[in-house]
Amino acid sequence: MTNTKVDLQGKKVLFIAYFYPPTESTGVPGSMRTVKFVRNLSNGECHVMTSAHSIPERDNALNHLSIPINGEHVHRVASWDIFKLLLFVRQKLRNFFQQGSNGAKNSGTSKPVFKHTQSEHGSVKSGFQRLKDFIYNLCYFPDQAGPWIIPAVLAGRRIVRKHNMDIIFATGSPWSGLITGYLISKLTGKPFIADFRDPWMNNPFHQSKGALLDRWGASLERKVVQHASAVSLNTPPLMEEFLTRYPQLKSDKFFIMPNGFDPADFDNLKPEPRLNDENTLLLCHAGFLYGVRDPEVLLEAIKAANQRLSGSGKRVVFRQIGDVQLNYDIHERYADLIHDRSLIIDAPRPYQECLSALAAADAVVNVQPATQSQIPSKLYDYLGINRPIINITSRDGALGQLVTDKQLGILVGFDEVAALTDILVGEADAKANRTFSGYESRDEFNIRSISGILADKLVRYSI
Repeated sequence: MTNTKVDLQGKKVLFIAYFYPPTESTGVPGSMRTVKFVRNLSNGECHVMTSAHSIPERDNALNHLSIPINGEHVHRVASWDIFKLLLFVRQKLRNFFQQGSNGAKNSGTSKPVFKHTQSEHGSVKSGFQRLKDFIYNLCYFPDQAGPWIIPAVLAGRRIVRKHNMDIIFATGSPWSGLITGYLISKLTGKPFIADFRDPWMNNPFHQSKGALLDRWGASLERKVVQHASAVSLNTPPLMEEFLTRYPQLKSDKFFIMPNGFDPADFDNLKPEPRLNDENTLLLCHAGFLYGVRDPEVLLEAIKAANQRLSGSGKRVVFRQIGDVQLNYDIHERYADLIHDRSLIIDAPRPYQECLSALAAADAVVNVQPATQSQIPSKLYDYLGINRPIINITSRDGALGQLVTDKQLGILVGFDEVAALTDILVGEADAKANRTFSGYESRDEFNIRSISGILADKLVRYSI
């Protein structure tokens, strides 16, 4: 694979990305999507409009990156958080009336303000809470980045006009970024490419904001898709979903750009020193484990595998780097594994340190629920560090289909404890005599090739 960057043919591109370094760990996938593209484009002018979050250096998960990445111009825009303003005003009013109430109470001539009977209080509180919830959801619509939309649209319009941008590329989630790109395009007449890194509608992790706002969200997705010159989807199943949802649109409007890995992130990567001996099969996962991303099948298989391996001097260890928030207490349920160091839970670490830890493992782990159109971005990091992969997911989900089609490691379901136990025992027994040269399809996910797809669209649709 050549190291030559992709030619933008002199085009000026405005990238709209709510997440861009510096960022906390939750913003890493979104940030790296844009970083990888910007890093691999040349002979053009790139501007990145992003949020203006203040991140302490200790919390910057991408502290190894120096901005600008590739000579891009970065514009940081602060949000207008109306809900926080409303809370501030409410508190000021409450303090004011409380002072007046205290004065009246001291004079003995008036009742306390806002006093209700018990039955009245319950009724008023219920109605007020519903109103407050609606206002909150409206202020943070379509997501927590909602307060960024208006100031970002105003700033983006100025940037487009001042620098005479040729095209706009907006990525989401958060979907606020796509709405921002759509509105700037409408205001300036510049073409716009919408980049869906996840499904907006039918997202299995979606939390309803109420029927009214949910319908509005669906309407906004439709407006974004219809107005965009082109629409990027990151998985084939997601593209199929969009083709089904928008049959009236030409199919060539949609194209696939997987997240991919950038060799630049791994060229100088050094595996961290191993703390385990050569008889240990070390598995590693870096990232948040929560809800349906439950490693129970793996932990049960490790427990069973180590029982079968007892007496051989071999064992299996799972290292989790990052927070764990499941519907049970992992420290309590698996206290025995933690006690004998078969389960190691480490605090979150910066992105580059996570890669070094993963590179030191004998195998890396994906834990992905049965999402029909989503593939975790860490799969591409795993391909970048070129380690064997254990994928815990359903065979009919997007990840399961990709793993099967491209032969990207071991695949087991969430209920296949016995099968995974056999695999772990076999891997532990064969570790000393096994070498891993990588996956044949790995280069298909090199971001340098994928950036070529993007550059082609940016040049084609520019004006």
